[in-house]
Amino acid sequence: MNPTVMHGLAIGLLVSFGMVIGIAIVFATLYRRHLRALRLTQRWMDPLTPLVGSSRSVLTLPLPNRWLAIRSSNTAFLREMLHIEPGEGSPWSEALVRFRERVIFISPPWRGWSLVVGAAIPDPAADIDQLYRFLSRLSREVGEVQFFSADRVLNHHAWAWLREGNVVRAYAWAGETLWSQGDWTLDERLLGLTCHDYGEAVEGPGICGGPSEQQNAERVALLARRWSLDPAEASAYFLALEASSRVRREGPDAADGA
Repeated sequence: MNPTVMHGLAIGLLVSFGMVIGIAIVFATLYRRHLRALRLTQRWMDPLTPLVGSSRSVLTLPLPNRWLAIRSSNTAFLREMLHIEPGEGSPWSEALVRFRERVIFISPPWRGWSLVVGAAIPDPAADIDQLYRFLSRLSREVGEVQFFSADRVLNHHAWAWLREGNVVRAYAWAGETLWSQGDWTLDERLLGLTCHDYGEAVEGPGICGGPSEQQNAERVALLARRWSLDPAEASAYFLALEASSRVRREGPDAADGA
């Protein structure tokens, strides 16, 4: 073949290769910018929002990893049942900061329910029998009690619904199924929650389970939303009440200083 023609072909191939590389670099740059923008957007989005059809409240304070919902608006009665001395009430903002302490905090009532948080609530992974006794006793005294727990690190999770001391539905998993009682509720099915039988093997290795366990832990708050109160939504309401009360008590400048 003529050397001139071969030289021209070589130059053409090099130019074509350079154009391909250039286009690839442009697309890679645009893709990185898209991912960066997507991450910034998702930073302010609750991943559970698509499941509830509307935006959930995003709090600056962390939510407790376990809590109670009690169908009662009688805060004084609940304080007595939970052995909280008169005058020991704390604002909900303090409860969200101190929920890892072995104390009990009670929220103001909302929509006929009251939330209870604090590490004094038994941990199902530590002693499931203690949790059962605690919930049974409390339910016999106050009526309807719901318990929720979600460890987003280990994927441990639990929920229980008791009425008049009787278990309506309960499920707890912490490396294995610790408690499974009552029929699956429609809400559990609609949320795609996976409940294992006693001794049933799970997909993932170790105590953290697999995708099903991770999904369960992520959706405990959504089950609470269907059964009683969404802790994020309720906490946003309680914090707004605190801010409003502070403004009435201390004046408009109090909100800016909070």
